[in-house]
Amino acid sequence: MSDGFHQIKGWCGSVESVLFLQILLEWLSERKANGGACEIGVHHGKYLIALHNLLVPCVSLGIDVFEDQAKNIDQSGNGSLEICRSNVTSFAVEPQSLDLLRVDSLTLNQQDIARLIDKYGLFSIFSVDGGHTPLHTYRDLVTATQLTSAEGVVAVDDMFNPDWPGVTEGVYNMLSPKASPFVPLFITRRKLFLCHVTVQKQFSFFVSRRYAE
Repeated sequence: MSDGFHQIKGWCGSVESVLFLQILLEWLSERKANGGACEIGVHHGKYLIALHNLLVPCVSLGIDVFEDQAKNIDQSGNGSLEICRSNVTSFAVEPQSLDLLRVDSLTLNQQDIARLIDKYGLFSIFSVDGGHTPLHTYRDLVTATQLTSAEGVVAVDDMFNPDWPGVTEGVYNMLSPKASPFVPLFITRRKLFLCHVTVQKQFSFFVSRRYAE
């Protein structure tokens, strides 16, 4: 966080935007949850590597179209698989435990989800930062909540960002019909965090108590 974070191109916020997630480690440890990190919309790996390093030992996964920019219809990022792999090698703790998958997240079906669960288990932190259209955000959020443990959190980038209104629309489209058991937990300047509805009150109380201390 003191060196590599500043060397990787990305827009996930400041060092503090990752360091404050240390509180999640206490929450996850109490519940014996040891899943890794996953991100849709990896770009050059800045946020994914930080999350992976936060959670190790674990197995993590990044999903992105990378150079297949014809599928990046809203031009919300321009990732590079080669650069991302280089950054993983240089800055990830246990880089062999962080995989990268070049695929359009809209094509993931239930069989794909099942295969990912078989290979990686359920993740503890999932970042949604792929396509910023309402459809991409909705579909990626549903995918994220299927791949995240009930003790984990899902982070959505660019919520309420006026430059990317499709993200906010997609989040509401997911929440309004209750398409997922994940519900809002808290919001930062850049991201909305969601958790499983069964732990929302416990999680809120835990975070409030810890920051009160």
